[in-house]
Amino acid sequence: MANIHLSQIHVYGQNRLILDIPSAELPCKTITAVIGPNGAGKTTLLKVIAGLIAQPEFQIQHHANSISMVLSQTPLIKMSVLGNFLMLKDAKHDLTIDQIDLTLRSFQLDHLKHQAATRLSTGEKQRLAIARAYLMGAELLILDEPTASLDPQSTLLIESKITELAQGGMRFLIASHDFAQVKRLCDHVVLVKDGHIAECGMTTSFFSSAQTPAAQEFLSLHV
Repeated sequence: MANIHLSQIHVYGQNRLILDIPSAELPCKTITAVIGPNGAGKTTLLKVIAGLIAQPEFQIQHHANSISMVLSQTPLIKMSVLGNFLMLKDAKHDLTIDQIDLTLRSFQLDHLKHQAATRLSTGEKQRLAIARAYLMGAELLILDEPTASLDPQSTLLIESKITELAQGGMRFLIASHDFAQVKRLCDHVVLVKDGHIAECGMTTSFFSSAQTPAAQEFLSLHV
């Protein structure tokens, strides 16, 4: 079962309730978009699923043996691109240089492997972060606005890698404000509004015939 089951998810911050999810089942079969207005709780939800925000009462069930999350501004180690990969060997001892070299080529980073990772462009940093998650064997990869502020070519590169990895069996949760991207990439959509899961469904049916008043109002204002 590929879905993610959540219950008793209540997150407070800045004197307000950020997430209030008594119970929900999120589709996560291949690529699922998490959408909603600014401040709705999307990033917080992703961090909860990734285990970056945890409380004893949280109940989260999924079948991914390994989860990684790539933030919109992922911090990188102050060393070369290759060095950022070689550090993974400390956690994954069976990782080989050949695997690293193949991944560098696959993510179009091989010509940059001796450059300082902190000097990469935003798109290159995103590819590096996704490549690291791939090499660590992530079964579920959570991306928070992975192509925000990127040029069309960089966006296309990242979208093509997401599609390729999904075809290879990796599952994705992607927060995005780009509805054209959601329609291109994602098979399911989760709408977060005011800290609640307002609607979940297949992408095509969500945008053509949203079921809940909250989703219908959101689409009328944002699409």
